Amino acid sequence: MMAAEADVRGFFTAKKKAFLGDGQSYNWTIQKRWFPEFVDIADYVHAVEYIYTAAETVHTDAACRWQQYLAWSTACWQGEAEKVIAELGDWQSRLGPLPEGEKVPDTDPRKIIHGTLTYFTNSCGRMDYPRYRREGLPVTSSLAESLVKQVSKRVKGTEKFWNNGPSGEAILQLRAAVIADGERLQHWISNRPISPFSPRCRLTGLANST
Repeated sequence: MMAAEADVRGFFTAKKKAFLGDGQSYNWTIQKRWFPEFVDIADYVHAVEYIYTAAETVHTDAACRWQQYLAWSTACWQGEAEKVIAELGDWQSRLGPLPEGEKVPDTDPRKIIHGTLTYFTNSCGRMDYPRYRREGLPVTSSLAESLVKQVSKRVKGTEKFWNNGPSGEAILQLRAAVIADGERLQHWISNRPISPFSPRCRLTGLANST
């Protein structure tokens, strides 16, 4: 479905093509199968989320934590993910490995550092952010995700039900008009179809007959 929609929108004919995703492996399975010509990019915002959680884990002092976050996020932004991986490996050695066969809570520092290190190891090849910026490629999907949330605020929720087809499409178009710049909403209100029994319709008919 994603590839079909991309084809309809002409994405495959674009001069610059990028596929952004987080650390979920199925995202990159989709990319390899359906979008092999697209540059695969790990969303930078997801990366810094992992970085902050790791910095918070290894430092209890707020100042030290912030400096660690800045150092790792800067290195990542400059395309030096390997540096972050090396330092995370050092912290993993200090904290110790996860015990095999033993379930540990998500708050366990060993588990947090292990998860962050795994994420960076798997995503390192998709973190050449200096190159992406030079080529004019996006490095985060946050703008698209933010727009989705703005649309979903009206479309989704309790006691909101839309049939598939015209009614669902109509509410999507209306919500898009509400949050869009310009006079799209006013134009729609002024030109929308109305009932033949509407006073506005009768007045228009009376004016035309006169």
